[in-house]
Amino acid sequence: MASSAIHFCTERDLPELMERFADWYRHNPRLQERAYFDWQFRDGPTRLADAEYDFLILRNAADEITGCLGFAGFEFRVGDEVRLGGWTHNWMAPQQGDAGLALLWRFMELVENRFLLRLNEKSGAVVKLLRVPMLGTMPRWWAAIDAELVTAHFNIHQQEDRQHLTQSAEAFRRAIGDDEVHRLDCFATEDEFDLGRFGGATGLARRTGRYLNWRYRDIPNHNYQFLRTETGVGVYRLEQVIGTDVSVIRLLEWTFDDRETRSALATVLADTATQNPVLIDFHTTFAPLGDMLRRCGFVPQSMTATPMPDLFRPTFHSGGYAVAIDLPPHRQARSVAFDKWYITAGDSDIDRVKL
Repeated sequence: MASSAIHFCTERDLPELMERFADWYRHNPRLQERAYFDWQFRDGPTRLADAEYDFLILRNAADEITGCLGFAGFEFRVGDEVRLGGWTHNWMAPQQGDAGLALLWRFMELVENRFLLRLNEKSGAVVKLLRVPMLGTMPRWWAAIDAELVTAHFNIHQQEDRQHLTQSAEAFRRAIGDDEVHRLDCFATEDEFDLGRFGGATGLARRTGRYLNWRYRDIPNHNYQFLRTETGVGVYRLEQVIGTDVSVIRLLEWTFDDRETRSALATVLADTATQNPVLIDFHTTFAPLGDMLRRCGFVPQSMTATPMPDLFRPTFHSGGYAVAIDLPPHRQARSVAFDKWYITAGDSDIDRVKL
């Protein structure tokens, strides 16, 4: 056979692929679970390939799996149009050189509108060579719920940083409303939530009920909570800080306006009070949401000299997530106003629970 070959993954490939995952993703065993793989690459609402899985594998001359690239299709809005797009996942081809790049080219043949998140140094370099517009770090907003416990658990000791924590916690407490919003177990399939109340977003993955249910309800071994008003939506989960008795609230979707946000935050705090949350955060590229959250005590990631951790199993500051959007015309200079796109840590597979 040729020195290397690319195929779509089939069920027969899974035992060997899971062995590779045990090495490549040894710090995230969730990725080695068959139910998670099926959910992500077989059972999504928008498939890109006519194959068992939306997942490519690379085999060498000895017929061994040496690389892979998964992807998930989705509908997105850009302006007044609805288009088909694809996120990349699990692009891995250690020491495979051009064969690893061939995986990306094969994905690009399947869809014209490509979205890449969680890029590392090597994949980011490829994106730059292709002249794909890229945002180096998705903005993150956080608020201290308990400033003293944040200081104690996350080693925030500089005096000015501690003042920022105290001010954030005080503003956050003042922002909490007296009423609550509606909780629900799933969304109606025909629901769709947008950013019209903020003047609209240039682009976003369509937040339909079908998409939200797949992304947050059907995902195995995750426990997301759903909130809504007539026109707004919120999705969050609670993450225990490993080795402690405190937790962090991770917002994944948030399209509430100022008034609704105060009630929605009251709902979140009421439902998580027994788990001792000390911090709440939200990653989003959409600037108007960041401006709104700032009025509720949230601050940008850059506020403290000592970086606020963004991973908690174990506690670590990752440096954030790069975002790249590759829309036609390809391979020429383009620009994307990322602050007008609604992209969050819930897009792609950035947010997943580690064991």
